Amino acid sequence: MRCSLRMRLILLLGLCVFISRIQGQLIGGEEDEEDEEEEEEEEESVEDESPEDRLQRKNIKQDSTLSVDKLIAKYGYEAEVHHVTTEDGYILTMHRIRKQGAPPFLLQHGLVDSSAGFVVMGPNVSLAYLLADHNYDVWLGNARGNRYSRNHTTLDPDESKFWDFSWHEIGVYDLPAMIDHVLRVTGFPKLHYAGHSQGCTSFFVMCSMRPAYNAKVVSMQALAPAVYAKETEDHPYIRAISLYFNSLVGSSIREMFNGEFRFLCRMTEETERLCIEAVFGIVGRNWNEFNRKMFPVILGHYPAGVAAKQVKHFIQIIKSGRFAPYSYSSNKNMQLYRDHLPPRYNLSMVTVPTFVYYSTNDLLCHPKDVESMCDDLGNVTGKYLVPQKEFNHMDFLWAIDVRKMLYRRMLQVLGKLREGSQEEANRSRREVRGRFIRS
Repeated sequence: MRCSLRMRLILLLGLCVFISRIQGQLIGGEEDEEDEEEEEEEEESVEDESPEDRLQRKNIKQDSTLSVDKLIAKYGYEAEVHHVTTEDGYILTMHRIRKQGAPPFLLQHGLVDSSAGFVVMGPNVSLAYLLADHNYDVWLGNARGNRYSRNHTTLDPDESKFWDFSWHEIGVYDLPAMIDHVLRVTGFPKLHYAGHSQGCTSFFVMCSMRPAYNAKVVSMQALAPAVYAKETEDHPYIRAISLYFNSLVGSSIREMFNGEFRFLCRMTEETERLCIEAVFGIVGRNWNEFNRKMFPVILGHYPAGVAAKQVKHFIQIIKSGRFAPYSYSSNKNMQLYRDHLPPRYNLSMVTVPTFVYYSTNDLLCHPKDVESMCDDLGNVTGKYLVPQKEFNHMDFLWAIDVRKMLYRRMLQVLGKLREGSQEEANRSRREVRGRFIRS
């Protein structure tokens, strides 16, 4: 079984690399040559390292192996680990950068990622640290099935039934459980939320299926929202993976992109390079913003595991053009949905003030699809198209200058929201004081 799984992962990686190279030739393969030249320049003798370079190399090696809570603590922040049980029995791990008394902020990762995505690039770069520095009580969620949330009250991760979920269940069960836990622990009535990719998908599922949770969120900061995918179907990799996914993965494989995949990518420098090629073939190329030295840290945490059904669900959306729950056979759909097709999610039910951030070179979230999504959402308060044309899907987390190009704008948006809420609180206090004086 292990041999078979590893072979399928190798075939899947090979397909990604093959499509990536074809795409690179189509859009300008000279970037690969430039990257190889940069790699050769970086291969200097350890003896020639400066003390700063030696410390950086040590930190990179260490950061690639630390758990998220230990990574947070290493850089001087107060870290906590919390466990949350969902209504359907999944036991989730949350990481917290504690700021007692500060407004709570929940960050939710994308597909095949974990809470590490928001801290992996370190202080002064990663979003979780920046929010903590701006006096937010930061909570990092981990969806069911990733490396931090592989527990259940009755099911075993080695059993196929454990993996019978998609991001629909993450939205219906995981996010509500995490939100309720954060509000219960902090005593706040509402929290801020930011999601990357699938972190947006599941949030919009939650708000449309369980609209009462709209009232528990102050604002939604949507980074590269993977919701509509009509334009994504033209992506060569997506088209190929849609055709070959079932034959490569098979019905027996329930879990994907876990420790086996990380091990494969870290076997040698060559496999690491192939993984880099595969990732950027999927999400978009932007070598200028790619910190090659930090990739070993990324590979220490990413990918973090995912249910095959989550990937299949995204493929369904791409093929059908419908943002809807998981589609089974016609008969099962009739039993579950009373129709041959699952009903679309009603995005007008999402009434949380939503600010959307997207980019031109995001091959998984095409700008046209994002604009269509914004038209259907119930309360879009702003949109920001990252000005750099090469900015891709993972640059929202990994770009060298992500703070300058993206997070600075988000912090400005949040600052205005904070000023507005403070003014409203002051106005309410004045009204109460006025009524007291008149009485």
